[in-house]
Amino acid sequence: MRGRATMNITNQRIEINNSGKYSMTLLMALKGAICIFLLLFSSVISSAQQVKISAKIDSTNIQIGDQIRLQLSTTYNPQLYRVQFPSIQDTFNHFEVVERSKMDTLTGRNENTYKQTVIITNFDSGQWKIPPVAFDIQSLKGEAPQTLLSDSFMVNVNTLPVDTTKPIRPIFGIRGAKMPVKQIILYALAGLLIAAILGFLIWYFIKTLREKNKKPEHKEPEIILLPHEKALQSLERIEKQQLWQSGLDKQYHTILTDVMRLYLEEQFNMDCFEKTSSEIIQQVKRVKALSTSRQSLRTIFETADMVKFAKGQPLPEEHMESMELAKDVIHESYKKIKPLNANDQDRTANSQ
Repeated sequence: MRGRATMNITNQRIEINNSGKYSMTLLMALKGAICIFLLLFSSVISSAQQVKISAKIDSTNIQIGDQIRLQLSTTYNPQLYRVQFPSIQDTFNHFEVVERSKMDTLTGRNENTYKQTVIITNFDSGQWKIPPVAFDIQSLKGEAPQTLLSDSFMVNVNTLPVDTTKPIRPIFGIRGAKMPVKQIILYALAGLLIAAILGFLIWYFIKTLREKNKKPEHKEPEIILLPHEKALQSLERIEKQQLWQSGLDKQYHTILTDVMRLYLEEQFNMDCFEKTSSEIIQQVKRVKALSTSRQSLRTIFETADMVKFAKGQPLPEEHMESMELAKDVIHESYKKIKPLNANDQDRTANSQ
């Protein structure tokens, strides 16, 4: 009996020691996981302190079809981070985008602020959620990219109240059609319009005959622009149109790349309009005058492809960078072209 009791006590001690070892191992693993979490959380907190995002709405209760103003904003240090502003889809979770305002920008040396107001509506009654939007953050110090999510909002979409105490009214019967005075006036206006068109055609025909019988007048010689002059004038017109400032990012980069394709075709006899961006860059490698402009052209076409095909939304400085790079490519490449001889320098054509 004493032998059995001694063995039981020994077994209990072994079980206690083993359970203690397991507890210590579990505790060490838990401490390691907590340390890793704190390191990751501290890096996110550090980014969050440097980058501020905000999403606000002006109402959480609306009638069907009413509009809500969703205001998005971000503030960050441009010397430390680059922030990709979120692009709201046209439709999401029963909400529809009615209008997007222009990007409101406030730039400084140590702080950039971007704001945009998106007007949305909803035609389905019930309680619907506006999900959080994601701001992608890229550190310029080489840290891993981060994503900050804004707040989400619950919106109650209410139907119009119906007074059930009142009786249901019958549908109106069919009414006979009348011949109103408006219809007579419409016929009279149509007759006047036809008479005006006939009068214009007669006048135009007579004017054309008179112009043919006139003696040709002396015309000033037409100035023919060189390819680089034509391209620079086109870029100047694009800047005056302020397309990307009006939210027309895709149209801005499409016109910009078309100008560069036309310049490369006219100046270097390259086939560009039927080629992809990568195929154009391959052709550029074979042109000596464009040896220092390859990276600039690559940046211009890659930014345009991102906007046209990936529906990206570049920052204002990226829009301006594409324009400046296009001008540099034209100036630098033209400097390297062999000067025109005396006969080629006459760029006027006599129209007589």
